Amino acid sequence: MIDTQWLSNLKKFDRERFDSLRHLNSERRKEIAAIYSFNLELANIAWNVSEPELGYLKLRWWEDYVNNMKKENSIREIKYLPILSKLIAEEKLHKNSLLRLIKAREFDCSKKPFESYEQQIKYIRDTSQNLLFMALSCLSEFKDNSLRKKLSEYFGLSLGLARFILATGSLSQNKCYSLFLPNQKDYTTYFEYRINDSITERIRSDIDLTFDLFQTGKMELSSIGLKKKSLSVLYAVNNLVPILKEIRNSPQLIFRKNHKLSLRAKFIGKIYELVT
Repeated sequence: MIDTQWLSNLKKFDRERFDSLRHLNSERRKEIAAIYSFNLELANIAWNVSEPELGYLKLRWWEDYVNNMKKENSIREIKYLPILSKLIAEEKLHKNSLLRLIKAREFDCSKKPFESYEQQIKYIRDTSQNLLFMALSCLSEFKDNSLRKKLSEYFGLSLGLARFILATGSLSQNKCYSLFLPNQKDYTTYFEYRINDSITERIRSDIDLTFDLFQTGKMELSSIGLKKKSLSVLYAVNNLVPILKEIRNSPQLIFRKNHKLSLRAKFIGKIYELVT
């Protein structure tokens, strides 16, 4: 599968989603990887512009491109665009989903905090949850639209919440906002890599919601009986659960840039596996 630069970039910068595709056949992997790579293209815009207005202009360009997307007008250097055009032609993918993703990325360019917790959740719904919904649309096992909606909420929203928590360290060091904090002075503490009660409560609340969504999703799947190969697309958050548990116990750990389990956490995890 790793035969082009865009797939290599997906492996490097969006490893959980990349790994979630490994059990699919080659055609399905490339289709979903194209969707995820388009998301990566948009996410990188905010990091490559000096002013928000430049980011907005690039997003408007992509908006126009998607509105007028045809296979023959794909950009030659971007190899995944013909795949997206084909998915749209086959009605596996809808332009509105891609446009929703583009619109959500305006927040990244704004360099401003979320105005409310509801806005933060909407952002994750428009990005991570929306992405999984598009991915599931490529798989015959998920033809039912209501099923795709439910599963993308349980597993897409949970992955988005988890990634927000794990990105906090890198974002704060780059003076970028991540999770919504209720008081402006909390952001001063956040940018000083310190924790207070308000920040701790927000972190634990998002982690608890992540766990609740993930567990509810697994219970939903147990009653459906899907092929194991398809489940990997949903389980992108699975490997992040032990790290989130460690952060929940010690919220100061959100400021790590490289989130790897401590030896103590690994040891406790092994004991838990043996006794359960």
